Amino acid sequence: MKKILIGLVVTLVMFFLYFYQSPIISTGEAITNAEKYLLNPPQEWKNSVSFSGLEEIPPENISVYLTPKPGYWNQITNKMNWEVTIKHNVQESTIVMDAYTGEFINLYGPLG
Repeated sequence: MKKILIGLVVTLVMFFLYFYQSPIISTGEAITNAEKYLLNPPQEWKNSVSFSGLEEIPPENISVYLTPKPGYWNQITNKMNWEVTIKHNVQESTIVMDAYTGEFINLYGPLG
């Protein structure tokens, strides 16, 4: 009886974690955060990133995708990332950030 009760509680907790989702930041916030990360890159990338802002980039050169976070626990709890791809001067860079906090995770593609 005790094992059944523990199994039921674990199952209910897993369902709660899967279905409960923190609010995801909007697409506009994701684009704004991506611009901020490209304008103020991490210290080790300061000399290799050259980006002047989104003013001269047409909207069709900016793509935003909501993707699942890698990892077993993240798949179980259905956690997501924003991937913002910006085509700038024949280069394409993708900024990956947490979909809930907007925290920087990674930068892919040409930097400068």
